Amino acid sequence: MAVDISQSKTPATSSENDEATAAPAPFPDGLKHLRYVERDGVGVITIDRPEVHNAIGLPTMAELERVLDWIESSSEVAAIVLTAGGHRTFVAGGDLKAFEALTTHEAAAAMSRQMQRLMGRLAGLPVPVIGAINGDSLGGGCEVALACDIRIVSETAHFGFKQVTIGITPAWGGRRRLVRLIGRARALTLLLTGELIDAAEALRIGLADRVVAPAEVVAAALELAGQIARNPRLAVRAIKRAVDEGEHLEGEQAVAFEADLFARTWMTEDHWEALAARKEGRAPNFRGR
Repeated sequence: MAVDISQSKTPATSSENDEATAAPAPFPDGLKHLRYVERDGVGVITIDRPEVHNAIGLPTMAELERVLDWIESSSEVAAIVLTAGGHRTFVAGGDLKAFEALTTHEAAAAMSRQMQRLMGRLAGLPVPVIGAINGDSLGGGCEVALACDIRIVSETAHFGFKQVTIGITPAWGGRRRLVRLIGRARALTLLLTGELIDAAEALRIGLADRVVAPAEVVAAALELAGQIARNPRLAVRAIKRAVDEGEHLEGEQAVAFEADLFARTWMTEDHWEALAARKEGRAPNFRGR
């Protein structure tokens, strides 16, 4: 019996309503600033502008929107890996040369709103997003990294919220994610100084989740994504939803939310297939139902 895990007895959020009504999007072919591929249940987004240290401009944002449209409306992947081209820099922040055209308050605010929405969509995808942080994350690059659920980081990488050094504030939603992740005092210190920290310190304070050799970053992220993708897709999505939404619930609402998600996954065909395969001593054949 097919079960729609996206439905719940708790009130739907705006993102859920958008997902429910989204029309199918075409596969994002012909990208110039990004690469996107899918294999074995895993989607890989690569920000591919190494000549400018993978800085993000308005065309990059437009392409990311196309990729997210596809993932939200049409893709059946169970995990996403986000990485970048080259080996020295993950994302160097915004493309400051291109952003010289932002000469009014309205234009600057519009760019910020657009990228905040994109980072919110990335963080809110129904599947886990694993950041393969293959180099330095600077300024807005840190904000992109923070939109990932899990960050696997090169041992030679550095993080630096450099916005303050050029007289601006974070603009892409990373400030609030940083405070939630590492606490107010540590976040303020990084944001107010622009200090660079290395991968070991990022791991210590919780900005990185795993540190590996530079050549192993993408492979480690793909291995983790593949491990996730081998599990029943509906359960993967339900667990991410439980983690993202459940922390905001309390009392009977929290009890009802968790019980409802559990019961919905319990009644999926994949759950019964897993039990049957265990009894019969064979590998399960999950169908996403």
